[in-house]
Amino acid sequence: MKRVFLALALCLIAGGPLSAQTLRIYQIDVEQADAALIVMPNGKSLLIDSGKNGHGQRIRNVMTLAGVTQIDAYVTSHYHEDHFGGIDDLVGIGVSVLESYDRGDKECCLSDEKKEEVTFIDYQAAVGEDAIELRASHLINLDPMVTITAISSGGRVMGQADNSTGVDENDMSVSLLINFRGFKAFYGGDIEAPTEAKIAALDLVMDVDLYKANHHGSHSSSSSAFMNDLRPSVVVISNGSHGGHKHPRRVSLNTYAALANPPAVFQTNRCLHPAPCGNVPNASIADPETTDEDGTILITVNAGTNNYSVQYGTTTRTLTVKNPSAGPAPTTPSVVISSLLPNPVGDDVQSESVTITNKGTSVSLIGWTLQDRSGATWNLSGSIAAGQSRTFRRNGQAMTLNNAGDEIVLLNPEQVEQDRFSYDASTEGVVIQTQH
Repeated sequence: MKRVFLALALCLIAGGPLSAQTLRIYQIDVEQADAALIVMPNGKSLLIDSGKNGHGQRIRNVMTLAGVTQIDAYVTSHYHEDHFGGIDDLVGIGVSVLESYDRGDKECCLSDEKKEEVTFIDYQAAVGEDAIELRASHLINLDPMVTITAISSGGRVMGQADNSTGVDENDMSVSLLINFRGFKAFYGGDIEAPTEAKIAALDLVMDVDLYKANHHGSHSSSSSAFMNDLRPSVVVISNGSHGGHKHPRRVSLNTYAALANPPAVFQTNRCLHPAPCGNVPNASIADPETTDEDGTILITVNAGTNNYSVQYGTTTRTLTVKNPSAGPAPTTPSVVISSLLPNPVGDDVQSESVTITNKGTSVSLIGWTLQDRSGATWNLSGSIAAGQSRTFRRNGQAMTLNNAGDEIVLLNPEQVEQDRFSYDASTEGVVIQTQH
């Protein structure tokens, strides 16, 4: 099957450079585990999960195919080894991970047994100790054309009225909704029916183009109400045949087939176990022999044509984005971040500040937010007249201006990016001018 992986590589190379209107999603063959590399139109990269221990080189191989040399953002969906096990290997072979995210909850909610697992200790040492806590509604900002929103984390979902959390490690996964000019992809880690029910009750994720099957296509996920909200055009299942998990389950494949408009379903590998395991036809399985690392599936989204393709080996299938949107036209922003004070003399929590300048007509700032790399925000208020500037102090709000460097994004009420500024260091009492 190595010839199939080579065919995929040659096809990617032959395609030449991709335009700034292209999003690429590599569902990496990590057997009965999970890892997805997403390359933004601007070239920045997001890695969601990292397979099992020893899978770092597999991820590195796909990075090489994709022309990616570092991971700009890495998300661990939850604390099972088949989702975080490869990240220490990846770091160990020299790949830089600039920002890492997980759901937190390590001190309060993980057993001593889990904390003492060698693989978890390795995860913590590689990226976990510095990971940014990713909560429901937080955003990951990598490209102004792509919105990445955490829908659930720890069993809580966006807009949840109470504080109830999950009770099962799988169901406490971070789930992400990725939106690129109307193309929507949902990545839910291993969330199961309880969190799916919360998402469906609030209609948080509707009419997606791509659904990476929750929990490898397990019977405990992909519940009917949730799937009837998602109504995906494509389902991709990350699965393998080692161990006794028997994924995907036939009942899940039946749920997909029973939808009003059944999606095209693809598997990275064939399950070689008997029932209750199920499989789609071999033509829709990237590696039907379930050997080596040949089962990587590439989804390429072209905002210029409103089409996307599903590609593996010598197979390519082209589909149309359900609800394409033109997105904001590239213009010179009228409201910009003109300066910031990350390291004030005195209390950072109260006195950090950002100054906004309006280069256009008068604008109401109600509903506008500032957001840092972690997804934490400041809420703005009032209005700003043409040609004027306003300085906003933190006053205890969640977003922090990291003294050692950060990236601050200005978002309008529609969550459309208006400006962005990065800095690498700060000096106490010194205002940083952005020159915007």
